[in-house]
Amino acid sequence: MSPRLPIDAAEATFRDLGGFAVHEAAVPSPDRLLDAVRRFAAVEFDVSPVLPEQDGLLFQYATLGDGLVLGVVRQFEVVDADGDHEQYVQLHAEYTLPPDPGRSGHHEDWWFRGAPEPFDAWFARVAADPVWRAADPAAPGIRFDVWQESV
Repeated sequence: MSPRLPIDAAEATFRDLGGFAVHEAAVPSPDRLLDAVRRFAAVEFDVSPVLPEQDGLLFQYATLGDGLVLGVVRQFEVVDADGDHEQYVQLHAEYTLPPDPGRSGHHEDWWFRGAPEPFDAWFARVAADPVWRAADPAAPGIRFDVWQESV
């Protein structure tokens, strides 16, 4: 069993797995992003004690302003010595797409380590969502960002 990585290493680990350079101007294909997410989900981070909903992945898209935001978030809950919530650390990988009059709304789909649903089932459902077709890397105005934050 390999050692668990510190949560602070999540962004660097994800960037390495996906080949996403910090200042990369090219927008990756959805297939490249999804492959990185699949491999990133297998990496264990130092989340302890391991509690339900302490290490999870969120697939989401939403109409914000005049565009569409589409991406995946890995969220870690950080607790204090007594096991009380301190904060969440989130790693975001997100497309921002130009406006699409035919697409609006909001969708979220969570998966947590240790959940009854196996990761592979969740991932297959997420990867099959037709919204990924909107993330054409050649589309004008599309952006892609990776960042980590505490919330």
